[in-house]
Amino acid sequence: MSAMSAGRPDKDNRRAVLRVSVFEIIKILKAFSRLHGGDMFALMIFSAIWSANGEHLIGDARYTGLNEIGPDSTSVPVPLEALYRTIGAPPQIIDAYVASFIEMGIVERVGGGLQAPGAVFTSPEMMEAANEFYDRMLGLAAALRSVGFSFGAQPLSK
Repeated sequence: MSAMSAGRPDKDNRRAVLRVSVFEIIKILKAFSRLHGGDMFALMIFSAIWSANGEHLIGDARYTGLNEIGPDSTSVPVPLEALYRTIGAPPQIIDAYVASFIEMGIVERVGGGLQAPGAVFTSPEMMEAANEFYDRMLGLAAALRSVGFSFGAQPLSK
């Protein structure tokens, strides 16, 4: 039985996977950061907030389509302390971004923490960004396959 048929690449492709992954992920992040004027740190903090708000909805068939945004009542606020731990930057930096997000209306302080209101995700810019993100993820998957990466493959020994 060959290594490929056992769910492993025939040769060590980890460096190639690393290269194409980083290249494609940077393209994804750069495109997505346009929503924040190119500020990657703003992208990271805002994304940490909204992704935490909806993490419990992963796998919920009611909210899988692009236009199937859960009502705000389904959102779980992220406590500021949890955001600090997730990002790992000094709290004063995160606080400054959060304050600007609140001023912009893309984040709200609610009981239990911070929440990105669902209406934010229906803006034309966000819908366009979601479509572009999806397309770029398909590009990432294709790039990974081009260097022999197989989703579900067994890890190589170290």
